[in-house]
Amino acid sequence: MQSEASTLTLRPHLPIAHASDFPKPRTPDTPSSDEFIFSTKRRPARLSMDFRPVEPEVLLSGNSNILFNGGLPGLVWSTIFAHVGQLFIVLSLAEISSMVPTGGQYRWASAFAPPRYQQVLSYFTGSLCSIGWQARLTAICYILAGVVLALVEINHDDFSPTRWQRNLLTFGVLIVVSAFNALAASHLSVAEGLFAICHVYALVPIVVSLWVLAPKQSVADVFFNCTDNGVLGSEATVHISEEVEEPETVLPRCMLWSYLANLPGTLLLLLTYAFNVSDLEATAEAIVPFASVLSMALQSDAATTGFLVVVMSLLFMIAVSTMVTTSRHLFAFGRDRALYSAPWFGRVDARLQVPLNAIYSSVFFALVLILVTIATTAPLNTMMGLAVATLMTTYIIVIGCLIRRRLQGDGLPRASWSLGRAGIWINVIAVVYSVWAFFWSFWPTMHSSSAADMNWTFLLYCFVVAYALCFFISGQRRLRQRPMEMMPSWTPR
Repeated sequence: MQSEASTLTLRPHLPIAHASDFPKPRTPDTPSSDEFIFSTKRRPARLSMDFRPVEPEVLLSGNSNILFNGGLPGLVWSTIFAHVGQLFIVLSLAEISSMVPTGGQYRWASAFAPPRYQQVLSYFTGSLCSIGWQARLTAICYILAGVVLALVEINHDDFSPTRWQRNLLTFGVLIVVSAFNALAASHLSVAEGLFAICHVYALVPIVVSLWVLAPKQSVADVFFNCTDNGVLGSEATVHISEEVEEPETVLPRCMLWSYLANLPGTLLLLLTYAFNVSDLEATAEAIVPFASVLSMALQSDAATTGFLVVVMSLLFMIAVSTMVTTSRHLFAFGRDRALYSAPWFGRVDARLQVPLNAIYSSVFFALVLILVTIATTAPLNTMMGLAVATLMTTYIIVIGCLIRRRLQGDGLPRASWSLGRAGIWINVIAVVYSVWAFFWSFWPTMHSSSAADMNWTFLLYCFVVAYALCFFISGQRRLRQRPMEMMPSWTPR
């Protein structure tokens, strides 16, 4: 019997996703997976929203490890190198999203992987991508909790923040972000517009204040005099592509231009921050490095508080944007029956018109990650390391499969946004950078690390892979279809 929710509509012509929407198991008459590669159907919009997330940097609020490992030159050059390397990944993913404009990495892996490995690579790519976004969400909430504690510390001299307070506050921040995402879904586009305006105009007073008031570092200190206290120190829109008209054209442009639009502001903030750090050691040890720099430059608790409130508001919207991407990816992954208990993950709340179960799952995973990292002195390093390791693995798999298909001369889906002849070289550079970032994501921040300050990313990564493997093997009999076989064919406009 069809449930009551399945008869309701989010829009007059768009029914809510229901278990009965899922296709029947494959029969001999079902087209082969290769046929689906060239004609991929995107689902009708299931979620009533026109939200397009922005990916601004969180560079100013979480750079203690870089300052500790490489000093100011390490911060400047590593940030520039990371943005250049990430650009090749964005270009590669933009072209792929033009070919297969729905679902994200797990559909792309199924589209370009050899038929023999389509199922396992698609499952692992989707699982790791989901874990990566969950870890990233937790890390951003952790940074936001640090800003809140920094505000308290600035206004109360006798307050000394502790790790358990920050972990507990991280969970509180996560609850607020989740509630905002669920209850204010219809206003997300307005909030994102306000965020974009604040993101641009908040840059001016911060930059001017630091250049005018803060003591200056020399060019040599910023670019060349490295310190050695330790070891070498856009994709979001594809997960809501079902809600974008003509995604095969819009998505690649949004991915690229949203990335490029942030580069000038990032470079300006980076150089401003680097030239105006007056006490490198104190800044590196601060709970939020940027708060320390502002406090030393402004010499006013009220002014520092005002700037930090603006930064906190921007970080909150970044967290909301990340929650949107995280929950929508989990929703899409479950909707396509790529997850076990898929109807539960792929259910949309009839009243709120958001995937509440996917949001609940994101909160639960973040809580587990907070508890796992509560004993370490470098929880942010572990959270971001897990996010980098898992997401870079998905990029390596997806872009690697695309390179293999190019080299073997196999046909590719028609792309309305193509890299042309340079595509193969851009793909290779993207994979090389992904492998480099993947390798360094497991390293600790210091030469000699104890259990408390060790980077536990490798252990968590191995656990996630083993857990996904066990689920895949145990449930393989129920997982007969590849994601690319879930959709009827369509012809891009």
